Amino acid sequence: MLSTTDSLQKGEIGKNVQGQCLSIVSLGSPARLYCCYAVIIVLFGAVIALSVALSLSVRNQEQVSIKNTYAPCRRDWIGFGSKCFYFSEDTSNWTFSQKFCVELKAQLARFDNIEELNFLRRYKGTFDYWIGLYRESPEHPWRWMDNTEYNSSVPIRGMEKHAYLNNKWISSARIYADMRWICSMPNSCILQCQIPFASFLSLSKDAL
Repeated sequence: MLSTTDSLQKGEIGKNVQGQCLSIVSLGSPARLYCCYAVIIVLFGAVIALSVALSLSVRNQEQVSIKNTYAPCRRDWIGFGSKCFYFSEDTSNWTFSQKFCVELKAQLARFDNIEELNFLRRYKGTFDYWIGLYRESPEHPWRWMDNTEYNSSVPIRGMEKHAYLNNKWISSARIYADMRWICSMPNSCILQCQIPFASFLSLSKDAL
């Protein structure tokens, strides 16, 4: 898409080509007619090249903006969606695992949709990992670490009070069981920059 200035330049080029062709054709010379065709082809190619150059320029500006907006997760963390996840290589009980995550300003992992859960299952490999679901007793509902109630979109097996992710589903275990853990935290840059980035895209569309 071209700006108003580029459109005016195209219009002036078209008028010049039209005037030249009319003067050439009026002379009735086949050689001059072929010359007119050649001039039209050259100018048409120049217009296409200008359009492509402007399109690439806009695309490069968008790519630079994306790189500046979406910062990667911290070292040893894996980004997915709007979150960063940490997969431990050590093992410990549920209490230590949660304390470890809190010290990193995170929580034991939370998933908010099936896509995030599938990502955790794929990335964790064959090991079992603590996640941030717990309950006071088998009669109480499962809750996340911020005390919001789990929607039970995926059933949790077992009668214990602390949840972990295994190869096939979510299960429960006693608090002192020894296994790896996953921490999660929001990607703060993505959350803060979503609105400015959307505004940039809107302005880019209006300019085209």
